[in-house]
Amino acid sequence: MAPSRPFSEYGKRRPGGGARLRSQRGRIAQNWWSQRFVDALERGGDRGRLERGRTYARAGQVVELRPRPGAVGARVQGSRPRPYLVEVTVRRWTPAEVDAVVATVVENPLLLAPLFSGDVPPGLVDLLAGIGVELLPTDAEVTYDCSCPDDGEPCKHAAAVVYALAEQLDATPATTLTLRGVELPGLLRRITDAASGPSDPVEDLAVHVGSFHRLAGDLPDLGLRDRVPGRTVADDLDELVLGPGAAGTADALRPWYVALAQRAGGQSRA
Repeated sequence: MAPSRPFSEYGKRRPGGGARLRSQRGRIAQNWWSQRFVDALERGGDRGRLERGRTYARAGQVVELRPRPGAVGARVQGSRPRPYLVEVTVRRWTPAEVDAVVATVVENPLLLAPLFSGDVPPGLVDLLAGIGVELLPTDAEVTYDCSCPDDGEPCKHAAAVVYALAEQLDATPATTLTLRGVELPGLLRRITDAASGPSDPVEDLAVHVGSFHRLAGDLPDLGLRDRVPGRTVADDLDELVLGPGAAGTADALRPWYVALAQRAGGQSRA
């Protein structure tokens, strides 16, 4: 940031036109995950800058807020005509930490339902903390950058971004994963793949094409009776199967079956 200047030189802020926070008084962060994120900000921030940051956030001075893996970019309207550019960076999880998250959820499948609904269950945070993986960043894992001339870290514009982000975290808790560099859909795919285990190799059916229509051997003996000369399929029709009133049906069909058998025999001899 630029060298520090007295606040009196900055001038009066211009109307921002951004979305005003729902919380216009009292605590901004309503849930435990967003409150812990705000706590990381307030532990190391200047009280005056934090207070002005809350005022900025509530007044709609944060005109743009763009969370992305490992950071959140924003534009904050201050006293100058053009909004200040703010970047809040969070330390990303290492690949080993992401592997630990996947393994933890696989070992505790009850965590899957809340994750698929976009929630972050408190049990996951506690289990991860038990193995040394923190979901919510500490103040040492967060850095602030702003194009304003104030060299405070965070300045009021960066503080406004964090307060606006905290309210967004209330509505979309999975954004906490994004700040750690992990998108929820990709994490869920890794978890489901790990839970299902390796797939069986797929057999290459192309190697069987040549022998597909070739008889592999003699047909088994099915125990069929030899045909009785002069007997047709009609003689095997059961009156019980044909139903009541079907007497004489077999006699009516017999000439047709005899004709078909004779025709088939003539074709086979040809």
